[in-house]
Amino acid sequence: MHILRPTVLIAILFAGSCLGASKEIMELQRDIAQLQSQMQALQSSQDQKLAAIQALVTQSLDAAVKANTSVSVLAATVNQTLERELKTQMTPVAGLAAKVENTNNDVAEVRNSVADLNSSMNKILQRLGDINDAIKVLQAPPAAPPTAANGGPPPVTPPAETIFGNAFRDQNGGKLDLALAGYSDFLKFYPDDPNAPKAQLNIGEIHRQQGKLELAAQDFDAIIERYPASDITPDAYFMKGMSLKESGKKTDAIATFRSLIAKYPRKDQASQAKDQLRTMGVSLTAPPAAPARRKK
Repeated sequence: MHILRPTVLIAILFAGSCLGASKEIMELQRDIAQLQSQMQALQSSQDQKLAAIQALVTQSLDAAVKANTSVSVLAATVNQTLERELKTQMTPVAGLAAKVENTNNDVAEVRNSVADLNSSMNKILQRLGDINDAIKVLQAPPAAPPTAANGGPPPVTPPAETIFGNAFRDQNGGKLDLALAGYSDFLKFYPDDPNAPKAQLNIGEIHRQQGKLELAAQDFDAIIERYPASDITPDAYFMKGMSLKESGKKTDAIATFRSLIAKYPRKDQASQAKDQLRTMGVSLTAPPAAPARRKK
């Protein structure tokens, strides 16, 4: 009897510790199941959005498929991580908790990817709207040449749609000088028209295409100053930075890219600006200014 009593006590203590460990494992499994459910919900929401965009434009389908593939790969990686952890149930609880924290970070990255995808889709829809507007402008009849007669009435200014449409047609046809003249007339007669920022942007793109990089940077800067609330303004920031970079003004280009990132952190142009800064080997934000030295 004296020999059996210690043995019985040891068995009871061992069973209690096993029950405690099993309870903790069950709680971890429940948390893991919740994470998988969130992943499935995100996957379902993403598929629905991709299906809606597919009917609008074929190019958006390719972008959506790539994003869907990335999410699927990341989800598979998370599942593999969870399965590997389930096979090592004897790992200390502290180590397993650290792995679960890493899984939470992966889920946050998936959510950020979905948010970026939504932003890209909105950008595509905006581009489609611009294309539709351009098609409507191209369908407008060309303006009749004004007749000049001594003592006659002054020539009538053509409608804004006609001037912009003719300039846009000339630009696509490679008649860059005529396009510049048309866009300049458009801004002269209709500076407050909704297409005014686009006209100024096209002027900058033509100058950049002609190799007049400094002049192009000034054209893009004019959009930033005159139309700060326009949807075209993020493009103007990025194109200004590219013109400055290509013209050798690296410091000004870096400042422009950083301003774009600070003002429009969720825009696609901000992501492109980050890529440019990385290729230039500089940080995404400006370093803090050194404190001024006190005079002795």
